[in-house]
Amino acid sequence: MSMNIDEIIKLLGILIGGTEAVGDSAVDRKVEANLKTLIDVTNWCLDGIHQSSFTRHRFEGSMKDVGERAFASLVVFRDWLNEVIETTN
Repeated sequence: MSMNIDEIIKLLGILIGGTEAVGDSAVDRKVEANLKTLIDVTNWCLDGIHQSSFTRHRFEGSMKDVGERAFASLVVFRDWLNEVIETTN
């Protein structure tokens, strides 16, 4: 069975749960645990993209394509993170 991106995102939302604090300490303890899970999943995803980027200098076309896509997405993430950090300081 193959899932599309919308189904995967919906499933992750269900599995991880809410990650925005609401001001109730009992609820926010669970929210913080969910946030830690989201951070771990994000680290796993970013590491996978980073590993895939190692093939961007290969001569095999398909390997180069995968590596280039991965590296390009890392650059987009970097730029987005820099913008978010600069505008929220």
